[in-house]
Amino acid sequence: MRVWIAAIALLATACTSQAQPQAEQKPLPTAPVTRGDLVSSIQQPGQLGYVGSIQLVAQRQGTVTAMPGVGHVISRGQQVYAVDQRSIPLFYGTLPFYRPLNRAVKGEDVRQLERNLVDLGHATFTPDDTYTTATVNAVKRWQKSLGLTETGTVEPGDALVAAGPVRVTATNGLVGAMARPGEALVTGTGTEHGVHVDLDRRHRSMAAVDQTVQVRLFGGRSVTGVVRTIESTATQPPQNGQNTSQDRQTIGVDILITSPQTELGGVFEGPVTVIFPGESRRGVLTVPVEALTVVPGGAYAVVVVDQNGRHTIEVEPGLFTASRVEITSPGLVEGMRVEVPTI
Repeated sequence: MRVWIAAIALLATACTSQAQPQAEQKPLPTAPVTRGDLVSSIQQPGQLGYVGSIQLVAQRQGTVTAMPGVGHVISRGQQVYAVDQRSIPLFYGTLPFYRPLNRAVKGEDVRQLERNLVDLGHATFTPDDTYTTATVNAVKRWQKSLGLTETGTVEPGDALVAAGPVRVTATNGLVGAMARPGEALVTGTGTEHGVHVDLDRRHRSMAAVDQTVQVRLFGGRSVTGVVRTIESTATQPPQNGQNTSQDRQTIGVDILITSPQTELGGVFEGPVTVIFPGESRRGVLTVPVEALTVVPGGAYAVVVVDQNGRHTIEVEPGLFTASRVEITSPGLVEGMRVEVPTI
């Protein structure tokens, strides 16, 4: 009797087991095949700051009677410092005023002087390299605006020269001290913003002068920059007092921010990430990198999911980025959905 009861119980258990449906395999996530532009890129850390390093050198000897404050921005025509209560303004250019300028001279320094006088509103002529009567009159108007004796001539040290506005970062002169010719009184930078990147030398081919790059600021905001200079020599950054391997050699790259200053969001200095674009493909089919699979024989493929179920299509991969890959296949069209196991 006990044997029959055990047999009936076993049969009932088997029937119950057969009556329960097996759990179906959970379908994998899918993503669409899209057509568009694909650009590979690399990301490198950089340091945002102000462009340039400027030193303004005294050319007049005397007692310093005024100095600018750190952080002050000096523009064309504005006072850099004062010596013996004489205001020494800033002019824009590349050539310091190294000699007396008067009707007896000609040269590029005359042209530079005239260009500044025009931009300051003291003249309307076209700048040239000849010191004419019109130049004399313009110089007198400039001297009058400064409260100086109207001589019509310019002496070395009457103005200091820089390529553009100067943002003061340090001063080397004290009010009451003696200014001596050749002494750097003001150190500063330009007012434009830029980024310095120590580019991994393995990515040197990704950077080029005049190349447009994206600069990602803290918090995710991005601005545009242009590569201005690339150093020609690689260096090895020290680590723990020792040089690293050649694989860690870097090349200095300086980038000028071309986006308006307002787009910096008030962040003018600090660490950033620079994105250098690489190869590009226009109007190609792409899928997430994770959608690629390898079929027997070593070929690449994707698994397409449609109303007919799942089927595998071999593809030829092209350009890879961090998240997507270019693919080509006669059986693949935009809009198809492919399995992406890691979504």
